[in-house]
Amino acid sequence: MKEFYHTVKSPVGLHPRVGGIMMQLVRDFDSSVILTNGDKSGDLKRLLGILHMDIRCGDRLHVQVAGRDEEIACQELREFMEQNL
Repeated sequence: MKEFYHTVKSPVGLHPRVGGIMMQLVRDFDSSVILTNGDKSGDLKRLLGILHMDIRCGDRLHVQVAGRDEEIACQELREFMEQNL
């Protein structure tokens, strides 16, 4: 399992459009991806679960990636989040 933390820099937090793009990115991987914000967690492959986390600017997100392609999935997701979130 790979994991990393990301602090949200976007002033609007997680915009639904960015959430949808992020979900499409991880759907291409076999690995499971769990996103945690405080006491709320959700499967990153399900948009509604992510949007209900109420992710805002300054939140520190914990991302866990597990599966056979976890290395590349983790790398691509981290890069996406750094550029868009």
